Amino acid sequence: MSLSRPRALRRAPFAIAAAAAGLVAVCAGAAGPTERGAGPVAEAIITHALADTFARDILRELCDEVGPRLAGSEGMRRAHAWALRSLREAGADSVWTEPVTVPRWERGRESARLVAPYEAPLAMLGLGRSEGTGPEGIEAEVLAVRDWAEFAARAAEAEGKIVLFAPPWQDYGTNVEYRSRAASRAARHGALAVLIRPAGFGHNTPHTGVMRYEDDAPRIPAASLTEEGAALLARLSRAGLAPRVELVMEARNLEDGPCANVVGELRGRERPEEIVLVGAHLDAWDTGGGAHDDGGGCAIMVAALATLRDLDLRPRRTVRVVLFTSEEYGGHGGRAYVEAHAGEVARHVLALESDSGTFAPAGFSVRADSLTIAALESYAASLARLGADSLYAGWAGVDIGPLVEQGVLGVGHRVHGDEYFRYHHSPADTWDAVRPDDLAANVAAVAAFVYAVADSPDPLPRPKDR
Repeated sequence: MSLSRPRALRRAPFAIAAAAAGLVAVCAGAAGPTERGAGPVAEAIITHALADTFARDILRELCDEVGPRLAGSEGMRRAHAWALRSLREAGADSVWTEPVTVPRWERGRESARLVAPYEAPLAMLGLGRSEGTGPEGIEAEVLAVRDWAEFAARAAEAEGKIVLFAPPWQDYGTNVEYRSRAASRAARHGALAVLIRPAGFGHNTPHTGVMRYEDDAPRIPAASLTEEGAALLARLSRAGLAPRVELVMEARNLEDGPCANVVGELRGRERPEEIVLVGAHLDAWDTGGGAHDDGGGCAIMVAALATLRDLDLRPRRTVRVVLFTSEEYGGHGGRAYVEAHAGEVARHVLALESDSGTFAPAGFSVRADSLTIAALESYAASLARLGADSLYAGWAGVDIGPLVEQGVLGVGHRVHGDEYFRYHHSPADTWDAVRPDDLAANVAAVAAFVYAVADSPDPLPRPKDR
């Protein structure tokens, strides 16, 4: 793999631009950094990041040339090589991998077909970690229910049928419960398989994602249809036409196997033992390029480090980029990181995660009390021009969750993601779905915020309430 524009050929033009703006002395540290998030250093970071193409170049490479990258797969091994190369190109002082044991799952061939009252193909995706149907597949009548309440009322009808859960879209937190739990609920009542309306939306697009089996129920196959496919089966069922579906899934769970987190850091100039961690997850579902989830987050974090290196900005504290594995299977990379770094967890002063897509930046959510959030606001003061200076209480992220539980201040990078679930876990999550200007604006926001935090002469606030 090769980047379209090697970084060695791209450093000089930005140095010239900075000189023209009268910022070289500040960026090189001769005049010292300005206080927290404001001033010419932040402006230089933002100006550089908005003009740079590094994030765009490496994200296109990840989506198009690396491709699908389930944890523990050959695609993930290609992604490791991409991450190591990209971090070195970004100018990290050191780059390495850390082993993680992960679940392994193969999708195999799969299909769904309406066979009565007439024949028609149904677009589908097997849910991650689902068992397969066996080579002959399953053909059965569909029991279509709207939600948990209707299923509870009709559970006695599930025996020997394929149960379809078709709740209307409300929000991800509500709808994802059907993806996670429907198989075991239906299996307890004799269902042969489950289908779900996707935990997302889009034009005739299925969405995958991990499902979970409970120990007290048989492990039956589970798959996602499209909105339209689920609605069709529900209408046929309500009309009394007893729809039948043939489902074939070669999916299989394998033994747990080796994988890795990829780590790179820019060592701090005065307090290198203090760590500001910035992270995203490198694994992605095998249905598209994983552009928004979470290739864009990876590109943003790597390019943020590259921005500081391009401007010769070395903050007081160490900035450590961690590209986690197996977030999609349940956060194995985040837990392994805490185990591997147990002796230095207390030296992590802040952990920032990007896992909400690459739409226009919207600020940061902080898993902390209001006083802690208020103390952080000045670090985002320069981001108003990007619309990213808002800080508010909220979720920080799956991968940094284990660090946050150990008392590390957790921050989530947020975007205007109204369209996020159109792409999430679906074949539509490709490079074409990313707007390069939005991607660059997110690099600018993260790089400026992280530098302000990592270079602050003051101690960082500690969360009092998570």
